[in-house]
Amino acid sequence: MNKTIAVIGAGLSGIAAVKQLTDGGHQVTCFEKAESFGGVFADKKIYDDLHLTISNYFMAYSDYVPNHQKLKFWSKKEYINYLGEYIARFDIAKHIHYDHEVCSVQKQGEKWLVTYKSDDEEQTKEFDMVAVCSGHFQKPKLPELPGLDMYRGEIEHSNDYRDKHKYAGKRVLCVGLGESSADITSEISQVARKCILSLRRYPAVAPRYMAFQEDPYFTIDTSWLTSRIVNKLPHKYHGGITKGIFNKYVNSRNDHVRIRGEWLKKSGPSHYQAVTKNERLFRPIADGKVMPNIGGIERFEKDAVVFKDGSREEIDAVVFCTGYQLSFPFLDVSISNMRDLYKQMFIPEMGHSLSFIGFVRPQQGGIPVIAEMQCRYLSKLAKGEAKLPTLSEMHDVVKHDTKHWQKEYKITPHVASLVNYCHYMDSMAKLVGCMPQIPSLFKDPLLRVKLLHNPQFAAQYRLDGPNNMTHTAREFLLSFPNISSWPRIIHFELALGAQKLLSRLRLDGLREISK
Repeated sequence: MNKTIAVIGAGLSGIAAVKQLTDGGHQVTCFEKAESFGGVFADKKIYDDLHLTISNYFMAYSDYVPNHQKLKFWSKKEYINYLGEYIARFDIAKHIHYDHEVCSVQKQGEKWLVTYKSDDEEQTKEFDMVAVCSGHFQKPKLPELPGLDMYRGEIEHSNDYRDKHKYAGKRVLCVGLGESSADITSEISQVARKCILSLRRYPAVAPRYMAFQEDPYFTIDTSWLTSRIVNKLPHKYHGGITKGIFNKYVNSRNDHVRIRGEWLKKSGPSHYQAVTKNERLFRPIADGKVMPNIGGIERFEKDAVVFKDGSREEIDAVVFCTGYQLSFPFLDVSISNMRDLYKQMFIPEMGHSLSFIGFVRPQQGGIPVIAEMQCRYLSKLAKGEAKLPTLSEMHDVVKHDTKHWQKEYKITPHVASLVNYCHYMDSMAKLVGCMPQIPSLFKDPLLRVKLLHNPQFAAQYRLDGPNNMTHTAREFLLSFPNISSWPRIIHFELALGAQKLLSRLRLDGLREISK
């Protein structure tokens, strides 16, 4: 049975929700408080000199891969153009209501009442289901630091940053390092009298393009890092490859590459933490334009900052690149951690009529295709073609997944939405019924190599299952060049075979013991 569904937000996740839910035959209304689509990528919401840190093939939806383009990192404008093309191609615009801000979402019996404001007028509409696609970036987070309330200089959050020129000639402190911070700090350092970067620890920073790979065509997310086989094998294989690359970094003749290599070694194994995929910052560090202080801030004074190492710097302005906190002002339920939700989508006690789409951060890969996969599952639930597990089973899954991800990313457990892209997508694909069947080397060797050894592109999940695009998906996957040499492919195949054999022997041993 088809449902009436309210989608809150027309960003990357909201666009995916409208497309996948209408594909399922549902009646969808999308409320967007801004005047345009794109969420944080909308023209007025982010600084102009932005380039994505995920390649176009991973930021595109699986049913519209831009394979006519070369592999690259889109600029903000290019990505907005892609989203516009997607909306036009699938006639999505008719479902989106701009300048419509959702004020409240309330459960009334089996229905949801959505109250929204447009032209200063409030209205309420009834729906069967609500999909929250408002995103992480709603409420800027400022750290609680001693003396900050006494500081007299200018304070800005990266959410409000637009132009470097306001910092010309000033002594600026930038706090925190993520993709946007790397850009913002680099930009400010070009015009500031002094630019200091404060970090509590050495972060893992990866380049956009994968160095020392056979073909410079590949990007960091189309390397072996996102291949299914590397993510199936124990971390020692991942660690072995990265260790060799890190050694090349620290011995590089380029000082900015050498500094990044030193930071990577000090940060700890990259597969145990969130990774910043923007190396832009290391050139201004090498040039002396950015002065990093690692260890954290002790306190602020009226015109200065004192670091935990005892050093003191007079500053005119502070830019906090310290992320965001969850905020759902239109809901009367409180969510402090997305890990508390089943598949980071559903509050177990509320079932599937209220869902949260796109609140998953993949260590590698893009959020749009994860949101798309979540919505394919949501569509099946709405039609009655699938059912959520029982309440106790969902709570068990939540506990298991939380423990698993905290162990997986033990260096940065505070990044509560972080998941392994390959594992999460496969787990959702099994629920949707679109998990690709990996053939043997004898049956279909070319497809096996592409599915197992190449990047885990979302197009893989269009080979089978609902709304499949078998021919288009297969053509795209087979056209992408192998990212590993044949000796490495054979090495990984043997390692995977040995792992399966060892697991089988262990299982047989346990059966014998239990007899």
